[in-house]
Amino acid sequence: MSDPNAVDQVKPALLNSTLSGIGVYGSKAISQAARDNPDIMNMSIGEPAFGPPAHLLAEIARTDLSREAFLSSAKRYGHSLGSLALRQAIADWYLRRYNLRVNPDTEVLITHGGVEAVALAILCCSEPGDTLAITDPSYMLYERALLALGRRPRRFSRPVGDAEFTGLIDNDPSFRRQLGGAKAVIVNSPENPSGYVLSADEWQQLMRCAERSGAWVIHDEVYDSMAFGRPHYPARCFDPLAGRTVLANSFSKKFGIPGLRIGWLVGSAGFIATAGKTHDYLVLGVNRQYEQIALRILQDAHTDEWLADQQTLLLSRIRLAKQRLTPALGFSWPRAPMGGMFLFPCVRGLYQRLPPAQQQRFATAGESVADYLLQVARVATVPGIIYGQSCADHIRIVLCCDEPTFHTALERLAACRPAGFTQKQERS
Repeated sequence: MSDPNAVDQVKPALLNSTLSGIGVYGSKAISQAARDNPDIMNMSIGEPAFGPPAHLLAEIARTDLSREAFLSSAKRYGHSLGSLALRQAIADWYLRRYNLRVNPDTEVLITHGGVEAVALAILCCSEPGDTLAITDPSYMLYERALLALGRRPRRFSRPVGDAEFTGLIDNDPSFRRQLGGAKAVIVNSPENPSGYVLSADEWQQLMRCAERSGAWVIHDEVYDSMAFGRPHYPARCFDPLAGRTVLANSFSKKFGIPGLRIGWLVGSAGFIATAGKTHDYLVLGVNRQYEQIALRILQDAHTDEWLADQQTLLLSRIRLAKQRLTPALGFSWPRAPMGGMFLFPCVRGLYQRLPPAQQQRFATAGESVADYLLQVARVATVPGIIYGQSCADHIRIVLCCDEPTFHTALERLAACRPAGFTQKQERS
């Protein structure tokens, strides 16, 4: 019989320790801090100033944002796989650009942006506790998403060069034989942050590794329209039976509409059936009104021409930045971007000219330089360490901002002269 005078013990309700221990989303946190000060040139987050295509805005406003369109979208759920018309337009995209046939009925799923696409790919290609391979460098979201989903990320360092995955495969027997025991490898090409683009030979070599180990290849190709150093190839081009490749893509970056949150997955019919069920249980569906906007953009006859113009703009900014941010100023370029919308210079030279107190504030050169540029030059960048240990001496600079921000930031970066900087160094 219980004691009526006893005091019940009160136990705290505990949070998920893995999720509590994951760091904040680095570039988003920096960008939010930068927005609080209008004098700071924000080069830290990929929110394109370009897009959506200006010639479509009037029709989007008149038709897709009308009262009728809103009510039609808001009053009912969509198909589990998303709008069939949009899935057909995505299939047409792959056929037109890559001569790649995709079945819109069974091999495409519309997702809540590219991030859900990656998360679904991870969930459907592996079990809790499984190892998945990522490279160093790689997009910082992958490692944290894997941890949040109960998977084990394993990093593999790539040598700098024009055939980085070939170098990885040649130099690391564990990766070559069985992808380090991973159930899947996540590849971002064109890559955030480095701009690296896999060649056809590298894709073929990577696919052979996956075939030997029975692993999946998850290709995050959200920057597909921004490849300029060499052609972009979806991984599925090297997987004729589509039995082990998954493509994750999005409208956010290429069309400058990250707030629309419309992405997609392409995979085998079996994969998409599983991903569709998972998608239903997690988010139930995407915004049908936004699907219609995405469809209008993708079906437009001038889409490819408009995308080519944005690619030209980014390439011109890369060339100008490399001309201005020279080794004499403390910037070097071991990885020249082949695609994407970022610069990823090594700033070890600039770090060596910082005051000792500033050097000692952080553990890595990139963090010290990024903080110095924020406080002194009033330019927000992202320290490279969040993309991997090999990137500790780098910073990431976003190129998709508006023209005044880009040119002002570039002037400030080029004019940055730490106390340890001398005229002799500038001339060297």
